[in-house]
Amino acid sequence: MKNIFLIMCFISLISCNKTDYKEKFSNLEKENFSDFMGYSITYRNGLYLISNANIEKDDTRVFVKRGITGKVKYIKDINNHIITKPDFDIKSLEKMLDKFDNLDVSNLSVDNFENVQYAFFLNNCSYTFLHLSKKKNLKDLNKIYFEKYKDNWYLYKQCSK
Repeated sequence: MKNIFLIMCFISLISCNKTDYKEKFSNLEKENFSDFMGYSITYRNGLYLISNANIEKDDTRVFVKRGITGKVKYIKDINNHIITKPDFDIKSLEKMLDKFDNLDVSNLSVDNFENVQYAFFLNNCSYTFLHLSKKKNLKDLNKIYFEKYKDNWYLYKQCSK
């Protein structure tokens, strides 16, 4: 009986700790994304893909690998060549990636029109939120599959079964 009680308590603790996408959105909608203007950052498998948010197929995109301490280990171009940058640029990049990591999203893109798009994964679903500036609409950005969520925020949700 004692074991059943402990199992029930453990299950209730796990279910209480699950983050809801609405709660995560609520925290992220208050963020100031101006430091990311012009950038698109995607994090996967230990690498950051950084490109120009204003160009759909950016040939100058780079891949950044960071060490455990957050220091940049290397930067490579799309042809897998190492790129060297001045210390000042490396420090700025590390600072921007620290801010990105604190957002806890897998992708963030902010174009020069101040349209913000970010994505994260929760409970077998991917949530992509898009905040439109007053200068653009869904059709302009070819994002007509997004649904209105709140104010100028739109959502595209995909779940696996």
